[in-house]
Formats: sequence, structure tokens, C-alpha cells
Amino acid sequence: MLKINKRKKGFTLIEAMISLAIMSIVSVGIYYLMRDGMYMWNVGVAKMALQTEAKMTMVMIKKAIQQCQGTTIRISRFNSNQPANSYISMILTEPIYIKTTIQRCRCGSQTEAITVGAAGSPIEIYQFNNYLRVVYPEVKPGTDLGDADEVERNTFYKTLTLSANVESIMFSFVDSKKGRAINTAARFSKWAWANKKPVSIFLKETVIIKRMHSAGYFHN
Repeated sequence: MLKINKRKKGFTLIEAMISLAIMSIVSVGIYYLMRDGMYMWNVGVAKMALQTEAKMTMVMIKKAIQQCQGTTIRISRFNSNQPANSYISMILTEPIYIKTTIQRCRCGSQTEAITVGAAGSPIEIYQFNNYLRVVYPEVKPGTDLGDADEVERNTFYKTLTLSANVESIMFSFVDSKKGRAINTAARFSKWAWANKKPVSIFLKETVIIKRMHSAGYFHN
């Protein structure tokens, strides 16, 4: 005679619903844990890239100020739509060599040293939207430098992007009467996550103008 084992029981509807609820809670917790982990990772990557870009940008500005003729420095704005004191121009006493970053897949990669300007060349550094640009003249290779007309015909202006993450930048003379030093204050920001505040850093530096009147004059 077939015996029925009454001890074996399946899940009741209530038990199944409770199990499903627990699994849902655990799944949601895992999702938020992974999301927060990805957010913190992206913030860390963005902050490191932003710090590198900001420091390289400030180094370039410092080099330009220290290696120019101080009396040629002009501070203004690029146009009426740009912030006040977000533009600076000067005439170099010698070429400057800089490095910048190229954005690839949200990562900053450093370029090789780039020669900017030449002795006696004017350069401009200014904010345009969130870009910080430097503009300087460059002579085409093969130009006869002894022929002034040919040099003029073969000179073009090159634009280099120092940073694509400038929120604001301001240049100002420390002493408007003497103009021996320049304050540079800049805020850089970068998006790390949608619907979250961007990562931002603020840098400020006072740069002494070393060559006030000519290439041979140093002011310490």
C-alpha cells in the first residue's frame, strides 16, 4: 500500500512572498552599493585628472609672466561676453616650453613639450566659455627670416587649448601703481556623474615679474 509522507511540505504563498521581498531588498542594496562605488571611483579619477590639468595650466601661466617683458603686460577681457580680467597679453623675451593635456575617454594624457612663441613675440591667454586658450604667432618652416616681407606673409597665429575645464579665471596686478607682481586665481571644474555637482578645485598664485623692462633686467 502506497504511503504518503506528510512531513514533506512545499513553500506556502506567504513564504514565497517573504523570500521574494528579501531578495528584492538585497538586490536594491547591491545596486546602490555598486552605484555609489562607481560614483566614488569616477570622482577620484576626475579629481586626479583635474588636478594635473590645473597644475600644468598654472605652470604655463607662471612661465609666460616670468619670461615676458613686464611693461607689455595687459589685463582685460577677450570680449564683452567674457568675465572681466579673464584676458592677459604680453611680449615674450624668450620662447617658453609647456606641456598640456589631451582629453581621451575622460582621462588626461600629457603631451610632449610644446614651444610657444619666440623672443619678441606677443602671446594672449584668455578664457573663452570653459576653455582657456593661448594664442601666439608662428612662422612657417622654410621662411627666409632675413626677409621681413616674407616673414610677415608666412606668419600665422596658432591657438592652443590649455584647459577645457575652466570655470573662472582672473588676473590682477598686486600693486596697480608698480605692477611688479600678478595674482592669478582660477577655478577648474569637471563633471564626474550625471545629476551630481561637478568636481572642482581652486588654485591661486602670485607671480613676480622678473623682467620688468627688458630681457636683461631682473627684479627679485
